[in-house]
Amino acid sequence: MNSKKIRQSFIKFFENKKHHKVASAPVLPYDDKSLLFTNAGMNQFKSIFLDLEKPKYIRVVNSQKCIRVSGKHNDLEEVGRDGFHHTFFEMLGNWSFGDYYKKEAIQWAWELFTEVWKLDKSRLWVTVFKDDDEAYNLWEKETDIDKSRIIKCGKKDNFWEMAETGPCGPCSEIHYYVGDDLENQNAKHVNNSSDYWELWNLVFIQNNRLKDGTLEDLPNKHVDTGAGLERICSVLQGKNSNYETDLFSETISDLEKISKTKYIDNEVTYNVICDHIRMLSFAIADGVLPSNEGRGYVVRRVLRRASKFVMNLDFKRNQYYINWSNQLFPQCLTLILN
Repeated sequence: MNSKKIRQSFIKFFENKKHHKVASAPVLPYDDKSLLFTNAGMNQFKSIFLDLEKPKYIRVVNSQKCIRVSGKHNDLEEVGRDGFHHTFFEMLGNWSFGDYYKKEAIQWAWELFTEVWKLDKSRLWVTVFKDDDEAYNLWEKETDIDKSRIIKCGKKDNFWEMAETGPCGPCSEIHYYVGDDLENQNAKHVNNSSDYWELWNLVFIQNNRLKDGTLEDLPNKHVDTGAGLERICSVLQGKNSNYETDLFSETISDLEKISKTKYIDNEVTYNVICDHIRMLSFAIADGVLPSNEGRGYVVRRVLRRASKFVMNLDFKRNQYYINWSNQLFPQCLTLILN
């Protein structure tokens, strides 16, 4: 499946589970000063989690535009060095606002992965928060995953928080082994090896982190999940890197033509340029322009970093600026508008 069909199949699956499709929020969080950028699908629902707003629908699904280049979630320096970190990415998610909780979230995630998308069960692993016996038992009883593939982990990996304060809770992550040796899998390597990709995070929002660091219980319990479209595409399309999927292939092809170089000879440089073009396009389209402060400064940093990597391809100065402005950048904007 191409990326468009994968996105559509995710949304359709949850529409069939009585979820209402909602639009992505802009990457510029207008009503939340605690964030520079929208960094997760749950950002637009923060007031619902805090019981400050009543939800129009108690079950929703969408695909959210996300930027992670600052604050608590910052992947900038990892971008380009591997095949799955990005400054901009698309997060597929389903939510329950005080309706269903852990049981259904776990059942449906397993159903979509193993029955609809037919992912190899012998490559799937699950992590849960070390104190969350409920989630552990549900994985064991409500799915056919091997018990030895359910791992308890600490706060660093399995307690999700959007920022320093706000809604949060224990989470359960689904990982996929992308290595070549199926007999050489080991629970100790999950979260510790690039051979194990986190594909989907099921967050059980039940707490609010206060400014003094303490946790308080929320009035209702909610489900907030996030599955990275780029990584899902890699697995379903049989690729070893997100940059080999159709999400990036056209831009890479154009860059090869413009620069008269080959991706295979400049993999890290290409990865950085293609990722940063996407991030800059979505940020500027949603109203964040390069500047000397705040969000604008982050965008400026990314633009300068992209320019630095372009120089690795030994562009002639005039050719670089002409082609950047007339070909690559508008191509990304066209994808956004479509």
